[in-house]
Amino acid sequence: MIIKKYLFSFIVLIMAVYFGVSFGATSGLDFDSIVQLRLPRVLLAISSGMSLACAGAVLQALFTNPLCDPYTLGVSSGAALGAALGIVLGFEAWFLGLALSAFIGALAFMLVLILISLKTRLTNLTLLLCGVMLGFLGSSGVAICMTIGDAQGMQNALFWLMGDLSRARMHGVLLTLFVSLILIFMLWRKSTQLDAFLMGEENASGLGVSVPKLRRQFIFLTSLLVGLSVASSGMIGFLGLIVPHFSRKLVGSLHFNMIPFCIIWGAVALVLADLMARVLLKPYELPVGVITAFVGAPLFIWMILSDGRSRN
Repeated sequence: MIIKKYLFSFIVLIMAVYFGVSFGATSGLDFDSIVQLRLPRVLLAISSGMSLACAGAVLQALFTNPLCDPYTLGVSSGAALGAALGIVLGFEAWFLGLALSAFIGALAFMLVLILISLKTRLTNLTLLLCGVMLGFLGSSGVAICMTIGDAQGMQNALFWLMGDLSRARMHGVLLTLFVSLILIFMLWRKSTQLDAFLMGEENASGLGVSVPKLRRQFIFLTSLLVGLSVASSGMIGFLGLIVPHFSRKLVGSLHFNMIPFCIIWGAVALVLADLMARVLLKPYELPVGVITAFVGAPLFIWMILSDGRSRN
């Protein structure tokens, strides 16, 4: 049965890629234009979609909260703040400089969340609210960076903050995709240990799992994924929340099966979202984050209400 679900998912991904490279704000492009303009965007959407969905699945297990994802926990805002500081300081001129600064920002915000969860007795909802507050903090820091920057930089940063795949170039996209696949594979290899977090840290320790060591590894790898995604695509919300929830419904909570489904459907979701961003108001283009928020926000509200009903 699960083989059929994998096959169906791959077919949907292939169809999404086909539509992504075939349609856009303009029609009648030749093959070279498609390869230079649309294919890099589709590959970047695949890379970022996979990364955000996988990161969301890991964070939900790490915090034992199905409502966690890089966006709602403020990790994406931390990455955006790091990237914005990198732009102000001129790091974007360095090789991987922007990705490195975004990673540092994501890691810093993730560590703050971990410290909050360890030092105090918080409910999952309270921890989620702390993440939202960190998100506001990161957004405020980005606004300051935009204020002290030049006018053109402010306009580009604003569009980038809402999710922007238009800057995709083939050589950079291939490197981003390659690194993302390596990080995702490293997380998938630890899927059994990640399952142990679902039973609680005490039970995981009783099974012989080194919880502190694994937590550090998951934080590091997840921050790398989120930082790389934000540096290349901007802030794209709700994929890391909705896709793991959907995948869990399809194949269950075991991460050995769930993470592959997350990366496939995360890629599908962002490719289709980018397609909608290009064709809905053509020849104008919407930020892809607007599309994911427009679809994801109602689903997020529904998930919160469903979670509340299930506890009553």
